[in-house]
Amino acid sequence: MNLIRSLWSRQISLVILFILLNFSFWKVDYSFIKPKEIPSDIEINRKYCDADECKFMLMYHVVEQETQSNRHFISFIQIAELLGRIMVLTNVGQSGISSLKDFPFDFYYDVDELSKKFPKVKFISQHKFQQWTEERFNKPDIIHILLENSKSNPKYIVKHNTEYFDRLLCEYRMDKFDLKLNNSAIFKQISIGRNARDSKKGKKDDRLKQFLATELESNAEVMLITHDVIRGPIFERLTPIPYASHITKAVSNLVEKLKPYIAIHWRMEEGQVNLMPQCAENLVAYLKNLSLKTGITNIYLATDYPLVKHKNNKAQSHTFDNIGIKHHTAMKILTSSFNVNTWVSTRMLNYLQSYPVKRDLLQDELGGSGIQGIFDKLVLTNAGYFIAGPQKCCRFSSTYTYTIMEARQELFKNNETIKNIIDRWQL
Repeated sequence: MNLIRSLWSRQISLVILFILLNFSFWKVDYSFIKPKEIPSDIEINRKYCDADECKFMLMYHVVEQETQSNRHFISFIQIAELLGRIMVLTNVGQSGISSLKDFPFDFYYDVDELSKKFPKVKFISQHKFQQWTEERFNKPDIIHILLENSKSNPKYIVKHNTEYFDRLLCEYRMDKFDLKLNNSAIFKQISIGRNARDSKKGKKDDRLKQFLATELESNAEVMLITHDVIRGPIFERLTPIPYASHITKAVSNLVEKLKPYIAIHWRMEEGQVNLMPQCAENLVAYLKNLSLKTGITNIYLATDYPLVKHKNNKAQSHTFDNIGIKHHTAMKILTSSFNVNTWVSTRMLNYLQSYPVKRDLLQDELGGSGIQGIFDKLVLTNAGYFIAGPQKCCRFSSTYTYTIMEARQELFKNNETIKNIIDRWQL
């Protein structure tokens, strides 16, 4: 009996062995445990910049608010073009351009139109640039450049220093990018003479271009660059970066709804506080007269006065923080006399609630100086009449106002709906 059992067990074992040897679906595939092949740095470079070697320029913090930041950023795109570097499209938010901001560049600006404006320059988003630094095995080396005016000294000056290293990490959190932030980094501080002191000017300067082309020549894969005390264009002045189509579409919708309309820009900051109620009364008298003369009743107001009530009187400009009873009285005088339209009352920016970003970030953007400043600027530009404040009632002169005036001068030539460039009510 034991012999029969033994033979039977042996036959079963042979059958099982035959099945395992002859049927492929029983075979075990051990390939899944093989280590994944890691792409080389050259392959990663090709993925992000279509070349074996990448050379990027990151203008990581632009001084000043959006209207000025827009023009400054153009100057640095011109430098990227001069050096043949790929320009990183730095993040935006709260009326500025900085790697610390929360929104991609195309939240404010039209990247396709920008590429047409600079056909020789390649662009990459900050997000993709950051991915490139993270995927690289050998971390990219850097050169850091600080450009500044030398005020009274017309000569070009170059200093080598390391004073920015701590600021890069602590203030600008540059360690978010996986760069070689160590003693191998090169730091240069370059004074460019007395150029670019006036925000309304700019000139073609071949000597400066040649100087910068020489001083900024570097094999470093990443050029981190910023500036200080440069108020205007470094080179020839170009038109501003075009705004994102979602903004211009919202503006067009409101313009069609309101026109004809009178647009007021009242930046209360720097106005004499005790005069605010009188300024408002004179504005009301001016508007009543203009409305009677033209038959226009629609009024749009762009202001740094806080329009979002739940933000504890937070102004539409981050530099305006002394808001008091006189400001509130002035606004009541105006709004009780006319049905005043604003970006808040028209709800034309409500579509942003569906923007793919955390709700609190969007509320912060709309609760202070932010995308609504761009929206206001374009609505003011397209108004039939553009009215600004007199001295003592407001900040009288600003790049924001000047930019609107420039745009209106162009529209005035061929657009019959534009009735003036700018007028001011009297105090």
